[in-house]
Order: sequence, then structure tokens, then C-alpha cells
Amino acid sequence: MANIQINIPDTLRYQLEYISQNEGISVEKYIVYALTRQIMLTPLIHKVPEKDVAYQHHDFTERIRRFGKVSYDELENILEERETAIPEPALKPEVISRLKQRITDAKKSACERHH
Repeated sequence: MANIQINIPDTLRYQLEYISQNEGISVEKYIVYALTRQIMLTPLIHKVPEKDVAYQHHDFTERIRRFGKVSYDELENILEERETAIPEPALKPEVISRLKQRITDAKKSACERHH
């Protein structure tokens, strides 16, 4: 384990002592706990290499350029290739289902117009 010496305001030291006493642990253990908890709750941010940014920008621009000419099968393939992300809390499964249904309805409608 490494040692780090830092200067903190007296008021913060008093708060840390008070909280750690109530928790029944040493100030040092409480600081390690508090820092660990903060690190775990903080999203990991990393710099994307410029080469990757340029590739993503080019790929996005190319997809936008072709978007008006893409078939529904190609569009579905593009959507399948995308990275998945954790949905926002407001994006509930029923909202996703309604959106998928709207896409399916639009596809059927477009197919009927072309035939």
C-alpha cells in the first residue's frame, strides 16, 4: 500500500473524524472507503485517439450521405452494427417496443407503396 500526504482544511478533518468515529473505523480507513466509493461512482472517461475520431467522423458522414439511398435491409444492418449503450432511465421497454413497432409499420407502408 502507498502513502500519500495531503493537506486538508481543519473543517474537513473534523468532519472525517466525526464520520469515521460514528462508523467505528479509523479516519484512514474511512478516507480509503470514501475515495473508493467516489471512484466507483465516477464514469471512466478516456481520450479517444484522433485516428479513431477521424474514422468515426468519416464513417458517420458517409452513412449520412448514403442514408437517402439505403434500403430497409441495409438500414437494419447499419442499426445492428451500432454499439449498444445503457438506455436512459426514461427509455423504458414499452417505449422501445413502440419505436420498433413504428419502424416496422413504416417499413410495411414503404413496401406497399413500392409494389
